[in-house]
Amino acid sequence: MIGITVLVTTRYFSPWLKEKLETTVRTQTEGLYTLKLYGFSTSFLGGRIAADSVHFIPDFSVWEKHDKAAKNSASKINKAPRILLDLNTRSLVISGVNFIGILQGKPLDVSSLVVKQPALQVTEMRPDTTQQHEPLHKSLQGIAKNLHINRIEIEDGTIRIRTGKDSKADKIYLEHFTINVHDLRLDSASFYDKSRAYYAKSLALESGEFGYTLPDGTYKLQASAVKANTADGTLNLGNFKVMPLLKYNEMARSEGKAISRIRLTVPEINVSGVNYNAHSRYNNLAVKRLDIKNPSLRAYQDKKNYVQRGEKPLPHDLVQELKTGLNIRHLEVQGMFVRYEELVPEATKTGVITIQNINASISNLTNDKNLMSAKSPAVAKVRGSINGTAPVTATIRLNLLDPSGYHTLKGTVGPANPATLNSILEPTAFISIEEGRIQKSDFRVELTRTKATGNLNLRYSDLKVDVLSKDEDKRQTFRKKILSKVANKVVIKSDNPKEGESLRAGTITVARSRKRSVISYWKDCLISGFRSAAGVEKLGVDLQDPNR
Repeated sequence: MIGITVLVTTRYFSPWLKEKLETTVRTQTEGLYTLKLYGFSTSFLGGRIAADSVHFIPDFSVWEKHDKAAKNSASKINKAPRILLDLNTRSLVISGVNFIGILQGKPLDVSSLVVKQPALQVTEMRPDTTQQHEPLHKSLQGIAKNLHINRIEIEDGTIRIRTGKDSKADKIYLEHFTINVHDLRLDSASFYDKSRAYYAKSLALESGEFGYTLPDGTYKLQASAVKANTADGTLNLGNFKVMPLLKYNEMARSEGKAISRIRLTVPEINVSGVNYNAHSRYNNLAVKRLDIKNPSLRAYQDKKNYVQRGEKPLPHDLVQELKTGLNIRHLEVQGMFVRYEELVPEATKTGVITIQNINASISNLTNDKNLMSAKSPAVAKVRGSINGTAPVTATIRLNLLDPSGYHTLKGTVGPANPATLNSILEPTAFISIEEGRIQKSDFRVELTRTKATGNLNLRYSDLKVDVLSKDEDKRQTFRKKILSKVANKVVIKSDNPKEGESLRAGTITVARSRKRSVISYWKDCLISGFRSAAGVEKLGVDLQDPNR
């Protein structure tokens, strides 16, 4: 009996099922897709389906006909799908198929699905204008509705997503990935089950290189390796990079204003306590801890040839504008390096400043109104070294949901030789510090989206400053040399405190320039306090002018 069943299956059932599957795909998609099964075989008694290779091929010309017909129709329904899939695999084996149940109209129930070397090309044929996507289980029909697969193994796969069939570059790609899934159930109960994520009891992903190009084509995000596991709530990225794809002038011209062009490299990012369940249901990002190790950030801005326009956001704005939930309980940055270059009007070369050995600890980074308040704000504690010689520490407290953008900034600077700042001061402020010494000093500031007030207790001695010429051929004109001598002897208070006197506290009063970044806002506060302590409030740009 078994031999007869095997014979019938091999000679009749397998060819019939192969033809049935290929014909069904062609007819139900109205010729949009063709299914090709090579080396196809089945075992009716064993509930097994296998193929040496599978190719699921879209026909772009058919799609164009469907799309054209939809546009000429009075109906608002476009039968041409937004995306087309092109799938090519090596071997595919499905075990434990409930053939009898399917014939009785039951959902497809499979014990295992093993696919080797699948290559999936996704082509976005038109933009996604949907504001809210319905869950996957609601869109399934036929035997796929309430589908159950107990185990899925995908080995050495590749996914590429592109915009338009003529696109020469991938929008997103994931190479050499392996996926293991346990107990996948595509139904509403599994969607809302808090012990599951993405309809499965567990999902583990390991991959090679990952890449994502921003929609405007300015930057590419890339990682050399990705690892994620919903069972233990972990996510790991290796050698993560943010790489500019355009030259500075190309970016600035496209934006029509001065922009900051950045390049970021992070050797290692580790995330633990990821709530994959919340992400799969609501697209929310909730994690217990995020560790960023040894990142390097380089930024450049040209304010000489391009005008600053528009309003730069505060951290509050970035968080409040998020469409989904955010909750990072603790974020740790270790060993960060930052290099910033700036070319200002009338300058002949860029100013440069570096901050090295940055270690930062940030807690309660969230837009959850139940967790964020004035009493429980986000707190960032940062320490580093300016140009490798001037230690600085800061604590920033931010109620990220405060509409006024209120936050506080306090910290210390020094001890240091202030001349270390000449690499940024000379080309951008046309001031050179010739001599002096800063002892350890402290500052405290309260800031909103319009103004900042506070004080700076700056202890220094033997301070001498030169006001430089803006002429690229001469370090100082005669007039500026005279001005420097007058400033050093009369205007600049070279010591604070002077012998026999108490410390002169520097008053911080700044009107925020909304077209400048929050980092510039904080920097202006320190400059304001320094000017006040040194008795040179009128020197340099007017920090009370919000249009500066």
